[in-house]
Amino acid sequence: MAEHDFADLLRIATLGEQLFSATPVGDGGHLFGGHTLGLAFQAASATVNPELWPQSLHANFIDAGRAGHELRMEVEPLRNSRAFAMRQVTVTQGEATPLLMQAAFHSGENGPDWQPSATLDVPDPESLESDGTFLFNMDPMDVRPLGGPKNRGSRPMVPHVHPFWVRPRVPLADDRMLHAAVVAFISDYMVVGTTQAPDFTIPQGSLIVTMEHALWFHRPVDANDWLLFTAEPLSVYHGRGLSRGTVTDRDGHLVASFVQEVLTRLPRE
Repeated sequence: MAEHDFADLLRIATLGEQLFSATPVGDGGHLFGGHTLGLAFQAASATVNPELWPQSLHANFIDAGRAGHELRMEVEPLRNSRAFAMRQVTVTQGEATPLLMQAAFHSGENGPDWQPSATLDVPDPESLESDGTFLFNMDPMDVRPLGGPKNRGSRPMVPHVHPFWVRPRVPLADDRMLHAAVVAFISDYMVVGTTQAPDFTIPQGSLIVTMEHALWFHRPVDANDWLLFTAEPLSVYHGRGLSRGTVTDRDGHLVASFVQEVLTRLPRE
């Protein structure tokens, strides 16, 4: 089913040399930001040399989007060289602009392969229970939080799901750009819960929206295998919370990092 398969959820149609479209599954409800990120990245990668590797993306969420309605993705080349490519993607939906994103790609250079030594002292995904996803209209991934399944009741308003193991329900094809798009999709999943002050209970009726999201790809990533996503708060002030996250494979390799800023507007008097 399309709502369970990343290949279907992230499929785009070509309307022109630098213009693409997609219609997210749904019936007019909330459009998940990670879905928009993944689609925009697919559009950007469709215009670059396929021999390049994903490097990074930087995105601003401007207007709210609606599921079930067509998205148009216009790609503007910002850089083309032997080693690098950069694209700006403007995602529109009618008069709204749900996303403005820049994506970078790199050929790779010779040099050392280093990261801080780290041992994954966490339970294996096979020993954990699957959690139902907090996504509307789709369920493309098996999420297994280290802390166990989360409360589905009215409290808390934003469950704290991180850290969690995750992999697609339907295996992905051998396509480096699709695997990167899936990581981009998941990198936005429930990060809003980590951008809050610890032990602070968000009142019902609060507005919680992602404003900015940045993601860096450090190493080739196999999204078919289990990946560990973890995020933690860095700062909360004036209603803006910032969180930093990592993506690690089962062998302990840091494959990606991300940062997200979220607005939390408490109910007004």
